[in-house]
Amino acid sequence: MNGFTPNNNTNVIRLLSEAIRKCNKSRNRILMGAVVLCILTLTFVFGTAYGKINAEYTKNIRMDGTTASTYIEEGTKQQYEKVCSLGYVKETGRRMKMGEATESGKKESICSIQVLDQTAWEKMMKPAYTGVHGTYPKKQQEIMLPVKTLKKLGIDNPKRGMKIALDISISFFQTEKEEFKLSGWYSAYTEDNGRSKEIGYVSEKKLKDWGYDIKDGSDILICQSNDMDWKDTEEKLYEDVPMKDNSQQIIATDTAKNRAVKEMTGSYGMAVVEAVVIICGMFLLVYNVMQISMSGDIRQMALLHTIGTTKKQIRKIYIRQIMRTIVPGCITGTVLSVLLLRYLIPELVGRQYLNGYGGAEELQIFRMEILLLAVAFTLLVILGASEQVIRQTVNRTCIEGMHYTEQNGRKKRHRRRTDLGKGTFNKKKRSETQELCFMAWKNVTRYWQRFVITVISLFLGIEMFLIVMVITTGSDYANIINQRPDFLIAGAFSEYAQKDGSGTEYQTQSPDQDPLKSEGNNFELLYDNDYDEFSPISEKVRKQLWNLAGVKKEESHITEGAYVLSTISRDGIRPLEEDTYLGNNVEYAEEISIDYASGAKMIEGMDADTVQIVSENELKALKTYVEKNKLKVDMDSLENGTGVMIIHDHKLSQKQEKQAEKAVGETVCLSPLKNKEACIRWNSMTDKERDKEDEIIKAETSSTEYTLSGYLDNQADGFPEIHQTWHGAEGDIYYLVSEKGFNRLSTKRKRFCMELNVEKKKEKKIMYEIQKILSAENQRRKSNTQTSLDGEGEAGIFYIARSDLMQKNADYIRGNRIMFGSISVILLCVGLVNYFNIMFTRIVGRKKELEIMRKIGMTRRQERKLLLLEGSYYVLLIAGLVASVGSIILKGINVYMRKQLSYFTFHYPVGAVAGSIVILEILCVIICNLLILKKIKK
Repeated sequence: MNGFTPNNNTNVIRLLSEAIRKCNKSRNRILMGAVVLCILTLTFVFGTAYGKINAEYTKNIRMDGTTASTYIEEGTKQQYEKVCSLGYVKETGRRMKMGEATESGKKESICSIQVLDQTAWEKMMKPAYTGVHGTYPKKQQEIMLPVKTLKKLGIDNPKRGMKIALDISISFFQTEKEEFKLSGWYSAYTEDNGRSKEIGYVSEKKLKDWGYDIKDGSDILICQSNDMDWKDTEEKLYEDVPMKDNSQQIIATDTAKNRAVKEMTGSYGMAVVEAVVIICGMFLLVYNVMQISMSGDIRQMALLHTIGTTKKQIRKIYIRQIMRTIVPGCITGTVLSVLLLRYLIPELVGRQYLNGYGGAEELQIFRMEILLLAVAFTLLVILGASEQVIRQTVNRTCIEGMHYTEQNGRKKRHRRRTDLGKGTFNKKKRSETQELCFMAWKNVTRYWQRFVITVISLFLGIEMFLIVMVITTGSDYANIINQRPDFLIAGAFSEYAQKDGSGTEYQTQSPDQDPLKSEGNNFELLYDNDYDEFSPISEKVRKQLWNLAGVKKEESHITEGAYVLSTISRDGIRPLEEDTYLGNNVEYAEEISIDYASGAKMIEGMDADTVQIVSENELKALKTYVEKNKLKVDMDSLENGTGVMIIHDHKLSQKQEKQAEKAVGETVCLSPLKNKEACIRWNSMTDKERDKEDEIIKAETSSTEYTLSGYLDNQADGFPEIHQTWHGAEGDIYYLVSEKGFNRLSTKRKRFCMELNVEKKKEKKIMYEIQKILSAENQRRKSNTQTSLDGEGEAGIFYIARSDLMQKNADYIRGNRIMFGSISVILLCVGLVNYFNIMFTRIVGRKKELEIMRKIGMTRRQERKLLLLEGSYYVLLIAGLVASVGSIILKGINVYMRKQLSYFTFHYPVGAVAGSIVILEILCVIICNLLILKKIKK
């Protein structure tokens, strides 16, 4: 054999690693549990967050009908090219709105018609639809229609190539009769959202056939970066893209992904911070188990090093025995993650989650890539800690390694005692309890580095749980609904307007949207009751509702005002008009006109506008808002009754905002509508007779002159809460006036809407009474057909109950709470298990030390008390950090989240803090008693 003695190092290494594994049996069990919990926690938390954000993103784009969140009205080719070159713009497309389509020979609109370029269809519209069959129209006579439109046409089983005859109303003067071939169809989720009509798509070739070009005058659709909010996007686009005129506007909203992240974590920045905190907590959970047993491991490896084991062999031995523990842990963690995320949570959430937007199948919280990353992270942490043991072993002498105790740093310098013999030993000795407290504190802080890491680890474990609790309860979807009054009662739109979708948006929109914001205008609202005496809520009904037993009058509100005709000076209304065709120096062709383009000095409105009375509190809030933001608004004229203010729903471009500042002080004249008698008489007249009647009514009706106090955007940051009635339509003007100002008008106040908050015990009874009162009133109005042009009777009253909204969204709220609650529970378990691991491994790792203490006289009772005190010190430190540093963190999260979510509600988690501290102390008692009992039995 060439003089060499054969060896069997492989078997020796296997035997040694197995022996060391058995010796560290207790530690390895805890390590395996830590591995399982780490993998499960990382997979669950990040998988749930990722799945929830994606599900909300899907819901948002389907609710919006597009992934585009910003558009420029009627953009030019140069603007399109400029937008395409911007770094913060991900996708850019074009959309041309062409008008309405009706079934050939009929009048009722079945859908609107639009033309898209390829990017707009593929990247912006198609992702928001489901069940897409066929292709987007390419040929001149091809059309793509939604399923609901096809059903209106009597087509239940559509086929590609089938012929469909439609009349297309492109403009007031242009209507085209077309016979299309169906190129495809799809299902949309915006079809029933109030006024959001179904959309049919035709090709660019057909657009050119009608005499238009998508490259000129089409809306520019934009998908900006997800980390930009709508205000930043608007500002940047106004800076980077020159507007073609003063009235061209950029309309921006937060991206669907941005809104989803905000609802989940507040923002991308907060999401990163939370992710880092959770990863650090998981790192410390696993690392602590390895760190606490590190001294013993180093001493074991040093013995092997002493007898000549090489560094390579030490690594093999140590890693082998560690892998025998963590591989089963990884397998167990993987299996539990799959079972929990693939099957259990989706089953608990239920199929009704996101009902109406794709259902629970859109919620995919199990992600294989996240699971693999969690396993890899856990392995890296353990192997990194193992490498530290190996490095510490081979970098020390054998003697140093065998006596390693983690005592790092400079040795303490002992001050020489100079007071010996001067009564030092006559000082009063500590009692038994005091001595045990002293010993326990010294034991806890013996290894300072380990002590600091342990405390931080325990604190992070509990703080993670509390942070998720605060965000979960604060951003609960129910908080949006709870901001609503118990009952909102308002006047409904006319019957013909509701058929067109006006005033019915609230029935399908999400609870965070204003129920009284509509695209329907005042002409549609007052179509059946366009006379001065009409009040959406009559005085009789107001008294009946207000005096219901259980109504909290101090917490309820009535919005009052009137519908009026307004005439505004040219410069006063200029911000709301397209002012591109007139020069700066305009010679007034006439004094008053309804046409802005005429160049008249005063512009008269054709339809009624809204004047709302603002309360004293609302006036104060407006004044504070104006002063804080240094806005150019004349609040004095509004307060003293000589001025009126115009508020709008973010309708002005940047240049129009500057024009609005110059409009302060301009003249506004308000006059009441014609009375009921004149309205009935007017309805029975011919067109010529009506023109003459209008002149007579105008001459006889008194007008009140005001100054324009200014324009305010009710969508701006910090705008105070004003209880508005119907608003948001193009062309309507919404005035605010003080009590003094309204009293100058020659009309009586009307009740627009009522917000009633009631006693919970009487809510059901009050709902029944409201239904009864409104039903009787609506029956009465239905019979009053004289004021209606179509003889259909006056518009009625409707109500929205908060309890109905809560019930309607119950499945969605339940699904959210299950997901967020599961994350909270698993993070609490991480904190508790971390504490258990630390306490258990500390006690088990000090077997010899505790044996020596017993040999020199320590009783079982004293040993139990010592261990309880050590555990209690950790609990007290955690409680102190949570109450101090933790509270500061939670308050900071409250401030941050309130800026991100208007409905965020902060509740300090007193119960969660107290409960977690109590559970930690109970764990401490259980661990100490179990271990002592185990020793007694042995």
